[in-house]
Amino acid sequence: MDTYTAAIKNLYDITEIKEYFNFSKFAKFLCTNDIMPIPYETVSFRKNMYPLKETVPTIGLEDEQPDAEFIYIIESGIATMEKDNIVLDIKASDDIVGFSDLFTFNCSNYSYKVISNVMNVVKFNKAHVVDKLLNTQEGYLYHYSYTLRERQNLEFKERIRREKAESKVVFAMHHLLGKLNLSNIEKSDLYTSFPITMATLANYVHLNVNTVSTVLHSLMKLGMVQIKNKQIFVNFRKIEMYLINIERQY
Repeated sequence: MDTYTAAIKNLYDITEIKEYFNFSKFAKFLCTNDIMPIPYETVSFRKNMYPLKETVPTIGLEDEQPDAEFIYIIESGIATMEKDNIVLDIKASDDIVGFSDLFTFNCSNYSYKVISNVMNVVKFNKAHVVDKLLNTQEGYLYHYSYTLRERQNLEFKERIRREKAESKVVFAMHHLLGKLNLSNIEKSDLYTSFPITMATLANYVHLNVNTVSTVLHSLMKLGMVQIKNKQIFVNFRKIEMYLINIERQY
């Protein structure tokens, strides 16, 4: 491998990018970097609110229209990313709401709905963010990091599309536990709360709610999940063992 190729490989090494340019560091880069610091504010959204929609008074009435002026880095809480009432992704801590439409200022291609009791975010003017990303080397790498993560999400959704219903649900729960920063819990026989409703999970994996309910009750018999008052609890260790057995079949 020549020096140039090695340098390019190191520059775009996914492990390095994830470690040094992840989105837990992105807000700090925007706010405190010595070059082009950006004004921001901390905002909270309640459950069922849509962060990328603003209420606009029109002739005595209030109407909602897309708000493409801002992006939000999530500090805590969970939101769905939707299009045509289909859940495409789940956004949680350190994710960004509105980044998929970063260079679109007329409207957002997606809607985002808060599904946790509250979602706390850091709010930035999109024009300021674009200016900094385009004029700093670190900015480009943060954008590249986001692109990598979105590509991995798309690859995952394509992967589970070909799976049977039970495997779809288990793969999705495992994937979402990682996105929700719950995959580092102690891998024991204990159950942890899965903060996604059955209806949202069904929408995410493109199955109807009855099918997902049937799958979850089958998984209960295997000790992988519990359901109490419509709340899902998962055994991460048993989910991992299930997926290992599936991978062995390929």
